[in-house]
Amino acid sequence: PAPAPTPAPAAAATGPIGLWATEKKEGMVRVEACGPNLCGYAVDEKTGRNGQKVLIDMKPSGSVWKGRIKDTRNGGGGIYDSTLAMKGDDRMRVQGCAFGGMFCGGQTWTRVN
Repeated sequence: PAPAPTPAPAAAATGPIGLWATEKKEGMVRVEACGPNLCGYAVDEKTGRNGQKVLIDMKPSGSVWKGRIKDTRNGGGGIYDSTLAMKGDDRMRVQGCAFGGMFCGGQTWTRVN
């Protein structure tokens, strides 16, 4: 007999994959798989299509994902160390740090249904 189908991981339903509104509703980011990791793309408001990559190669590490984040605000282009941590099913804490963690800032993003 054929093996039973493997159920999808439970984390997929409550994990970071999906569409997120930034804390101050400045924009939306679509998080999706990119190979074994996660990437996030700024979403074009007019077309709904993925734009610039803002979350780069986020790798699972325990209960968080670690990688890099690109600051696109005010024409910025800095890339910083970043972590993503789920806060329930529909909220995610996104943090970026510079200078080896000496300066950190973050936002809580809300899932868009």
